[in-house]
Amino acid sequence: MSKSLANALDGGAWSVSKVVFDLNDMLDDEGRPISERRADATARSGVEMEMRECPYSGIRNGRLMNVSALTQISNYYNPVMAEIAAFRRQAGGDAATWPDILAVVLDQLARPAILLLQQRDARRAVPAQAAVGHKLAAGFFGVMRTLHERLALGADLPVSAEVFLDLVEETRALVGASEACAGSPQMIRKATTILVEGGADNDIVLDQARIDMARCLGQQVQLGIFWQLYDQLHLWELIRGETRQRLVPANEFLARKLEQAKAAVADAAPGRPDAGRLPAGLDADQRSRLSRALRDAADPQDLEEDARAATELLQQAGSVIRYQGAAAPFALRVARYLDAHRLFAAELNRLELQLRSRMGYPMETPIHLGPAVFPRPQALPWYEMVLGRRLGESGRLTGSSSGIRVRQTG
Repeated sequence: MSKSLANALDGGAWSVSKVVFDLNDMLDDEGRPISERRADATARSGVEMEMRECPYSGIRNGRLMNVSALTQISNYYNPVMAEIAAFRRQAGGDAATWPDILAVVLDQLARPAILLLQQRDARRAVPAQAAVGHKLAAGFFGVMRTLHERLALGADLPVSAEVFLDLVEETRALVGASEACAGSPQMIRKATTILVEGGADNDIVLDQARIDMARCLGQQVQLGIFWQLYDQLHLWELIRGETRQRLVPANEFLARKLEQAKAAVADAAPGRPDAGRLPAGLDADQRSRLSRALRDAADPQDLEEDARAATELLQQAGSVIRYQGAAAPFALRVARYLDAHRLFAAELNRLELQLRSRMGYPMETPIHLGPAVFPRPQALPWYEMVLGRRLGESGRLTGSSSGIRVRQTG
């Protein structure tokens, strides 16, 4: 059983986003893995997985595709499309925005997790239609995330199926690590058109709570994107910017680690997220704080405690990477980073509590956000090694020593 689902049912640390992406060992009521190609080996064992070479032109041609999964998808394709059309109509109709469409995708992606959480019984199988919706949405989600990254950086992208399909091609979204999408070009275009531009009217009326939860998840995903973009700015400065020239690793192991990190970071500095594109629906005060954080313009009083702690740590011995430069500017950068980290975590947690409230789950159980909504910080481990102190549970530099073990050779 999903560990995240077990935690939710037993009072452990969990979040809806963790459960959504932790169903790799579970089957639907027809015996197929919910997450299909991402499923664990045990979930795939004994399940028909007929693989054939893709006959379609383009980047998929000749690659293996799972026609067994396609058979099930074809059986439920029209009902899932009808739900997508209904959600999109209720979410915004002809005036639907990209965030509205993200909510449509997340509604289908999260459907198995939400059903399992609502029924509070992990032994009950997920309906096959919900599993098919999840599989289709999983293909859309990566593209939608890339699209929202570009929106967060200031791009203007018209809401159209062609814009979406161009991005599908650019990001090679139809080709996975082990298999290609098995849907026909006609099926993919129809699904995209219904998702992005709307489909035929139908009599389906979705519960407002379901729509609200999908919108809530959409806001979490958007905020996570803004956080990740801001984190990347700090990572680039540490690994490739002027700061790198002032970092002195304690040994060859750490020197190699820095070089490996450099190879994974682009030469050009990343763009700064446009604070004016923060998701709608944020509280005005919180929006103002997040906006200032993204622009490195937070109130100095909010940064004072972190800056003082960072300055003191820079002057102490024990860090595994020494910073040889003026302490005050570096400490201020650390303070800005930690302030942004706390602000994004607080807003994401607030949204998580809204999701729990909708489903009647306790507010007091610990929150463990999934990486899809709160990507793991990339710059933070380097700051911790420079300062010699890990981040504490309070979000401040109150944790244990950041010293690392180095394997002895010879």
